Amino acid sequence: MTVDCSAYVDEVMKFRRALNLTSVSDPAVFRRRFIEPSLALASFMPEAGRLLDIGSGMGVPGIPLLMACRGLHGVLVERRKKRTEFLRHLIRTLGLDAEAIDADIRALDSLRVDICVARAVTEEGALLRMCAPHMVDGGVAVLPVPSSAMPADINGWRLDGETRIPSGSENADGQLVRCYRYG
Repeated sequence: MTVDCSAYVDEVMKFRRALNLTSVSDPAVFRRRFIEPSLALASFMPEAGRLLDIGSGMGVPGIPLLMACRGLHGVLVERRKKRTEFLRHLIRTLGLDAEAIDADIRALDSLRVDICVARAVTEEGALLRMCAPHMVDGGVAVLPVPSSAMPADINGWRLDGETRIPSGSENADGQLVRCYRYG
């Protein structure tokens, strides 16, 4: 999927050092390492619904997905206040249908979302347990995981499929994306 994420990349590059967003200073490397793997999740996204990005940080994978899938409403949860303010800045600047919440996901009442994504937050099983209180019945979690990881066996979730995506790193074989269905 091709989406023009240049305005997003520009904002990350502008604030990367001040907010300690990423050590990557080359926009092309940033695209390859963060944008492309995020956009690879788009094929799992419904046309409409509420998307939860847990531990959104600098906005991946949530921001690129919201740029690619304009029918989704984003709920970006980040516990670090400065990064949450940066996410709010991105939402305004990029004209996205989203909100950024400054909190630990485990402290929130149910957000009633259709889809949950995250990148490098914690291991797969723990992440599914974090998603569960916020999911509608039949919702999905789409998670990039290491190729060597075994599927999680968590009550309430069932593995719905998996596919290999580029990892964004020249030295890696790629990652798996696992799609789990809730309920």
